[in-house]
Amino acid sequence: MGDHELEIKYDDEAKKSPFGQVFLKLYSPNSEAVIHCAMVVRDPIDVESLKNTISNSMMMKHPRFCSLWVRKDNQWKRTHVNIDDHIIVHDTIEDDDNDDEEAAINSFLAEISVCTPLSESKPLWEVHVLTGLKCVVLRVHHSVGDGVSLMSMLSACFGKTTPVSETGNGVDDASHGKKDGEKHGVWGLVKRKWFTFLLLLFRVLGRVLWLIKDKVSVLSGGHGVEILPRKLVTAKFLMEDFKSIKQAIPKATINDVLLGIISSGFSKYLSIKSSNAVQQAFQLTAIIAVNLRKDFIIQDISDLMITGSRSRSELSGWGNKTMVVFLPINCCNGLHPLEHVRAMKAAMDKKKQSFEAHLMYRISNFVVSCFGPKVGSWCCRRLEGSTTLVISNIRGPSEEIVIGDNPVTNIKVNVSSTSQAIMMHMVSYAGQVNLQVIVAKDIIPDPELLVKCFQDSFLEMKSFIDISQV
Repeated sequence: MGDHELEIKYDDEAKKSPFGQVFLKLYSPNSEAVIHCAMVVRDPIDVESLKNTISNSMMMKHPRFCSLWVRKDNQWKRTHVNIDDHIIVHDTIEDDDNDDEEAAINSFLAEISVCTPLSESKPLWEVHVLTGLKCVVLRVHHSVGDGVSLMSMLSACFGKTTPVSETGNGVDDASHGKKDGEKHGVWGLVKRKWFTFLLLLFRVLGRVLWLIKDKVSVLSGGHGVEILPRKLVTAKFLMEDFKSIKQAIPKATINDVLLGIISSGFSKYLSIKSSNAVQQAFQLTAIIAVNLRKDFIIQDISDLMITGSRSRSELSGWGNKTMVVFLPINCCNGLHPLEHVRAMKAAMDKKKQSFEAHLMYRISNFVVSCFGPKVGSWCCRRLEGSTTLVISNIRGPSEEIVIGDNPVTNIKVNVSSTSQAIMMHMVSYAGQVNLQVIVAKDIIPDPELLVKCFQDSFLEMKSFIDISQV
């Protein structure tokens, strides 16, 4: 298969993705949706070896990483990639104190998350090398792909063994509702879909028109928040502890535990920041990213890029095959953290059974197809403005990845530029769980306190589990 045929396949798929189009229209030149993936390596970085590794990787065979976005023609076009144009070395950023290494990386990520667009004169990605911090930061425009695509690319390019199936982003199984609906027969399934669609449509319209909107709180963003200076703090956990908490609650998922920690942590934080002694059931709405892929095999997609042996539909595993759901988070400081997990599990179970993510995808596709990506981006902004935060949960590579014989010890991800004052992105890798909490620091000046509230809630859960097992 030639490059031209690959380009046609890629362009066709990109036009079918509502989010792929919206991300190219959504932001102003000073504010773009860019994914930042920071990978800390074990040994000092050899820049030339890094260049050679990337040049010979699958990235250079993938049309998404080898195409220019031509705005005037509203299309992607294949181009030659000069690796030197995409590698940016920062020799002056150093770690003066080992304890501040993470803070230095987070400070860099926060700085480039605002008003640092990717140049459209080259494919929409670049690699920043922080030699003093032994960190490689991959910046990828969100129109190129979502978090699942990015993690799959990392595994395919830098994994040591044959990659495995990658699923899981936000809702662990977005197709769960289909299985549940089948138990009630075809007519029951149709009715549930129809009533879910009507209810969702009115809720979406209400939020677009701002008839439904979160109450103003110390966490609220607003117009212009996307260009405010950012501050980023990491909450660290162990996957083993997440699993032990999950097992204590029947049929709970890792995602339920994460949401329970966030719900409990916000309850503690709002109680501290509120003038009232106790925060009474204050409700926030979170936008939760949901992976819609039923199954996404990395090795199959890499075969497609190299040999063209797969069908066009399988290429759709790449890109933005993600949608969002709206999750109410009830903040009440009187509940035990495990009760927050149970409440979040119950809420997420309803989301999985309601077809909300799939219907949101269809609604978004209809709006973008009929009215264009500019209208879609306007609606997206309105939806963001009616909510308080964004949460995503991405499963990182299931194996150790190595960049030029240099093992990656830690992976963190964050995304720039939304209308919320706070975003949270969790990535699990090598038994570690990193929750990146990025805030508009003019609105939330103390993210360290917020992260401490999350960690305190987690420790309360863990201590309860440890005591019950004695």
